[in-house]
Amino acid sequence: MNKRLLILWMGIIPFCLMAQLNQNFPENVTLRVEKTGINTQASDFGPAFVENELWFSAFTAEEISRLNQGKSNDVFYNLFASPVDEKGNLRGGKSMKLQDISAGYHAGPVSWCEATSELFVTLSNYENPEIKNVVFQKANIPLKIIILRKSGSNWVQAGELPFNSSSYSVGHPAISVTGDTLIFASNIPGKGLGGTDLYMSVRKSGSWGEMVNLGDKINTPGEDMFPYLHKGKMLFYASSGGQGNLDIYYSKLTTEGFDTPKPLAALNTAEDDFGLVIHPDEEVGYFVSRKAGGEGDDDIYKVLFEVEGDYDLELLVRDTKTREPISNVRVNFNDNQTLYTDYNGLIKRGLEKETDYTATSVHDGYMNESISFTTRNKPFGTLKEVIQIEKVEVGQKFVMENIYYDFDKWNILPESEIELNKLVKVMKDNPSWKVELGSHTDSRGTHTYNEVLSQRRSDSAVNYIVSKGISRDRITAEGYGETQLVNECADGVSCTEAQHRKNRRTEFTILGMD
Repeated sequence: MNKRLLILWMGIIPFCLMAQLNQNFPENVTLRVEKTGINTQASDFGPAFVENELWFSAFTAEEISRLNQGKSNDVFYNLFASPVDEKGNLRGGKSMKLQDISAGYHAGPVSWCEATSELFVTLSNYENPEIKNVVFQKANIPLKIIILRKSGSNWVQAGELPFNSSSYSVGHPAISVTGDTLIFASNIPGKGLGGTDLYMSVRKSGSWGEMVNLGDKINTPGEDMFPYLHKGKMLFYASSGGQGNLDIYYSKLTTEGFDTPKPLAALNTAEDDFGLVIHPDEEVGYFVSRKAGGEGDDDIYKVLFEVEGDYDLELLVRDTKTREPISNVRVNFNDNQTLYTDYNGLIKRGLEKETDYTATSVHDGYMNESISFTTRNKPFGTLKEVIQIEKVEVGQKFVMENIYYDFDKWNILPESEIELNKLVKVMKDNPSWKVELGSHTDSRGTHTYNEVLSQRRSDSAVNYIVSKGISRDRITAEGYGETQLVNECADGVSCTEAQHRKNRRTEFTILGMD
């Protein structure tokens, strides 16, 4: 390996290790290609994620009309942007970008560095080139790379690469996640292995180092271009390999440099395929292809990366109080599977991807509990869940915390609904139970007033629970007033507000479990 290139690798590797990368990507994924709604009847190319948008190069409708009439003067590729969601999916619509900066030049592709707020932009290196019947991104038109910096909502010019030249091209930028390393394409004479090669430059103390050829492992006697550096650890690029049309290749970065490139066969066709970029979540990407069935010349396609792997569940059932595992507990799953815990209180089973699950315990002498979990948006592997169940018996009482009412009122307040919903869940998890819901007051006020008020409050709570789908014959309402105080705060006894509050409680009692 070229000694200078090896030194560059030693500089690039430390910051690359900061990015999280699926180590088996893209070998462990299935690729699915979809059309997008952003293409025109002319050439569209150069997708790049910039903040929450997908940027790309295309002609305006007016320019396409001029090209169809054989008029190529003053027709230039412009930069457009379409919004994307947090996963990288297009959300519709597009708008022009950098019109003042790119006026009179072809623009794109670009590369965005979030860490430095810099945008690296490819521009043609002279005005009004003849482009009739020639696709710009593959034509012999000198290119240069300028650097813009985001300042508020504006883009400010921050310089250009020191090796730009009007006699050869420097374009197709791919910036690293930290902004210290730039990979790009160039046809500089005397340094390349073919028509266009990939080069690298490292920035130190604000200055870009010399351009260094990536070597014959990456570059071929043909055209090598459109690099994209994914999370600083994987290089995607297009190469004709001396065979004619462009195909997409990828190469992983190791301590010895990039390894032997592999073709991304799932995307490559008999026509040109190039310009792949991937959203950081590794679920969505975009690339360019000239394959049949598109809108025009080169079209931008969406690619979905569906990771292959397995989901497993490790479910533990344990006693709420002792925290000891419980064996032989039946657990019903919402996908019609019923399993029993082993002697360690565990159930192990496989799960489907992108699926929501509910697991409900059934065990004599215990309150049944249910939990919900999902494999949606989860990495492949083992999900570990716990169900905690409590030993119960008929006649057992449970105090319901945080059941509030306004003074002299019995309407259910929003904050009380949260606690009552817990009882609704208990009733649904234990469909054989019958319970009593009892409301209690403190000793202040007359006995008659407190009994009436507590009964109304209990009735109100039961009505709420019934409204949530619990049969009325499974739950009764009882107002006890001040007849079951839990402390000494009876009539005539001076007590603090905290002591009175203990008596103002709502309880549910198990009446039956059959």
